[in-house]
Amino acid sequence: MKYFWFLLVLFFHWNTSVFSQQETDYTAYNCYTIAVSKGASKQGTVLLGHNEDDWGDLIVNLYKVLPKTHSSEEKIVLLNGTEIPQVKHTYGYLWWETTNQKFGDYYLNEKGVSICSNACLSREDTATGNIGYYLRRIIAERAASAKDGVKIAGEIISSIGYESYGRTYVIADANEIWIMAVVKGRHWIAKRVPENQVAIVPNYYTIETVDLRDTVNVLASDDIILYAILRGWYFPQSDGAFNFKQVYGKTANTYSFANVPRHWSGINALANTKYAINKNLPFSFYPKRPVTKKDVQLVLESHYEGTDFETNYLLHKNPHENNLVNRICNAGTKFSIVTQLNDNIPCIVWWAPLNPCIHPYIPVVFDIQDIPKPYHVHPLSQAMTNHFNEKNNTFEANPTSAYAIFKKYNDAINEDYEAKISQAKHRKQLFEEKAIKAIDNGLKKDMDAVGKISASFLKMLLDEEKKALYE
Repeated sequence: MKYFWFLLVLFFHWNTSVFSQQETDYTAYNCYTIAVSKGASKQGTVLLGHNEDDWGDLIVNLYKVLPKTHSSEEKIVLLNGTEIPQVKHTYGYLWWETTNQKFGDYYLNEKGVSICSNACLSREDTATGNIGYYLRRIIAERAASAKDGVKIAGEIISSIGYESYGRTYVIADANEIWIMAVVKGRHWIAKRVPENQVAIVPNYYTIETVDLRDTVNVLASDDIILYAILRGWYFPQSDGAFNFKQVYGKTANTYSFANVPRHWSGINALANTKYAINKNLPFSFYPKRPVTKKDVQLVLESHYEGTDFETNYLLHKNPHENNLVNRICNAGTKFSIVTQLNDNIPCIVWWAPLNPCIHPYIPVVFDIQDIPKPYHVHPLSQAMTNHFNEKNNTFEANPTSAYAIFKKYNDAINEDYEAKISQAKHRKQLFEEKAIKAIDNGLKKDMDAVGKISASFLKMLLDEEKKALYE
């Protein structure tokens, strides 16, 4: 009962405010991101961990998009009909398409720029905007660095406005990571994760006080403070230093028990200091030891094991059910990634479909040439046309797709999680060990070898989980 009063306070905030918001109850609690700076990781490479949480049964497709040259007259047509001029050249990228979703796709481009995002409710209630779904795709097509991606996104948002209630984009490359908080309308702020530190983003804004003059580490829309003053959200004389999270964030979201425990748990798993759950949690922190890929994976797989929030199997048949306190690995998790962003070797996306506590993380590299057909239910030429076509993206319509097989396997384990998870974890461990060894050997040869290894492991995972379903 250590956290009883804390949970009671969180329940009051959530129950009185979140149910009244226009968005559905779940949209405020989608996704979770871990950003490990180059100096904080054991291998000296940037690590980006992310759980993509979206609600409902939907297919996730994997594509490789080639670079392209465009005509001077070409336009990007947004969902509401707004047009944006296309640039002359767009970069190639790997695309994890989360069908039916405006904000679920994950990208890694040929320059090693990676983009994911987390829903974050803002207090904005009057502004409107035009761009949402296409923003991260444009970053992937145009950004040569993480900071470049922030500037590209910032210019677009400042010009035509952002359409969603609020969001945090995490944009990374081999040298740095930027946390970019976006508010509905034309306001945004971005902060670089300090060298030798780690940042975790749940589903509320984490940027607090900043020095807007420090353009090496901070970027923002020009009137980010003035607008808050004019709206009556910020009073400099009485409030003190401008705190973006407190000024622009929606209070019910910031103190929700769907958010705070996830943030607190991840920080305490990695930080060199233990933080109390009822205290202010930091934007970034120093790790207790250099962080490995496996460290990030274990946090993304977490259900609060070893804490007062651990699942009681007498009450819940599996840890992914809708619990009072939302898990990091939960019922909405559609995939999990840990991306190693390297300067001198290929960037590797270690990807696990659905719940990462059940499925192994397998390597997908940009140099992959042949993505097996079951990993996309439509050819690339039809992907955008079908993205929001709910009938075409169901498991029922695509029973032999890789993602439908993974979902069947996921559901089979969750039917009796306590009895089946040990064997699933053993299978997962053996597969991951085999993949790591193969990639390490491939890196000693050439990029073509690594690409072929990556494709082979996609095939192997599908075959192994098919076989496991009928054991």
